[in-house]
Amino acid sequence: MCLGTFRFSHLVYQKLLIILIGDRFTDLKAPYVAFIMMGAGMIFGIAEATDIPEAPHMLDVLTAGTLVDDIYIGSDTTPTISVMLSEPDGEVMLYSDPQCLTPLSAPAAVNDAITPYQVEVKTHQLAEGPHTIHARHTKSLQSECSAASVMYHVIPPMAATYRVTFTGAFTTDALAPGVGVPGGAHFTTLVGGIHNSGITFWERGGIASAGTEQMAETGRTGDMRAEVAAAMPDATTVLVQGIPSGGTPSGVFEVMITGEHASVTLASMVAPSPDWFVGTSGLPLLESDGTWSHYKNVHLYPYDAGTENGEEFSLSNEATIPHRPITSLRDSGKFAGEPIATILFERLSLVSNLGQTGSGALFVGHSPDAAAQGFRTGAADGGYRLQSVTAMFGDSAGVPGDLEVSIMTTDGNMPGMVLGTLEGANPHAAGLHTFTHKDGIHLEANTNYYVVFDVPEYVPASAYRLLFTDSDMVDSGTTPGWSIADELLGDIHDTHKDGSWKISVHGVITE
Repeated sequence: MCLGTFRFSHLVYQKLLIILIGDRFTDLKAPYVAFIMMGAGMIFGIAEATDIPEAPHMLDVLTAGTLVDDIYIGSDTTPTISVMLSEPDGEVMLYSDPQCLTPLSAPAAVNDAITPYQVEVKTHQLAEGPHTIHARHTKSLQSECSAASVMYHVIPPMAATYRVTFTGAFTTDALAPGVGVPGGAHFTTLVGGIHNSGITFWERGGIASAGTEQMAETGRTGDMRAEVAAAMPDATTVLVQGIPSGGTPSGVFEVMITGEHASVTLASMVAPSPDWFVGTSGLPLLESDGTWSHYKNVHLYPYDAGTENGEEFSLSNEATIPHRPITSLRDSGKFAGEPIATILFERLSLVSNLGQTGSGALFVGHSPDAAAQGFRTGAADGGYRLQSVTAMFGDSAGVPGDLEVSIMTTDGNMPGMVLGTLEGANPHAAGLHTFTHKDGIHLEANTNYYVVFDVPEYVPASAYRLLFTDSDMVDSGTTPGWSIADELLGDIHDTHKDGSWKISVHGVITE
């Protein structure tokens, strides 16, 4: 074949290459392809292959309840995934494997991106449990499956109530050597919201919003309250809580958290100051295994909002133009390395004795015998809906069989009929372990029930260690009328018969 001495454009060369080699190089993934030498003295140039897009390089779950240790967690079973791309056009699909063979979504057009080169893709229905999600950006011929992936753990729908305690520590201990506490030192009204992973109201390294600027400079809350309200449905609740005056106040309030919105943002001005504040940004109240945090004490250090100049405890300073990123003032300027406040989150329960002094642990599952703990409900007219039970365990011995946790009625002084079985991982490691019922179990008012721990297929010389207490008390925050029986049931020596398994029963009053 002779092409003569015609000057071909690069476009013609590229078309000719496709005609000549057809599908023989369809696996080619380099950004450039060399043209073929055709005829004496004729060397074709190099053309860029523009129809092979780069793989997506960042994925985030926008509708997870929260983010914990790089794992998104929430009860949204069709979450929205944000995919960042290097170029426009084409389509994006989600997959459950690194080869992008098993799709998790329908195609989403890149032209519909909410911002340049960013696409939001909704998944198909996901089962409960962990999922690794990949993405592929497809254009005309082929594409790369993303090496980047995102982890999302689907949990059952659930809710928890927390007592929140803010405690100020605006004292010389929190200040640099030689710096005194200013006159009129105080914290302003706490403001923020309960939200999911798809929204951020302030963060270290970010630029302060109008609401954060107003809060940090003046202590007023109107703009931030409006920002939280405008973020709904990514946010569910606007939080506003007054704080007593002085540098060491204590303020207490309660919040309701759900699996779909399990992040808490709060902020309070450190006053007087140019634009200094304390707070939490997207604090997760779920653990990495998908269970609720029971006790989370957060040390608060001061931040500079980057919106107003000044290095003294003073108001009415010049604006910072342009605004600078939010930075930590820990061990900087007026402040030492100690916290200037703390904020404590304590999960409230229908009844709990987890906070009582422990007396030891006993084996469960080394024989066919089960262990049971009685409890009594309160007097709410509509009864209650039990959502989960948390128990305290020591390290297991050997490799025991699967633990089964059930709620049962009473039959005389013994467990009777099974009302429901709770789900949760086997408690091999020491600590708190939570067992959850997806739909909740209805409990009548003023009625005795049992939580039963059983290992149906026991393994000799292997057992779980369930902790108990000899205390007859229940923890503060227990719902009125609820109690835990002062008797252990199971294969237990008489010495410990009058103890109680360490448990916490969680749920809600039925309206």
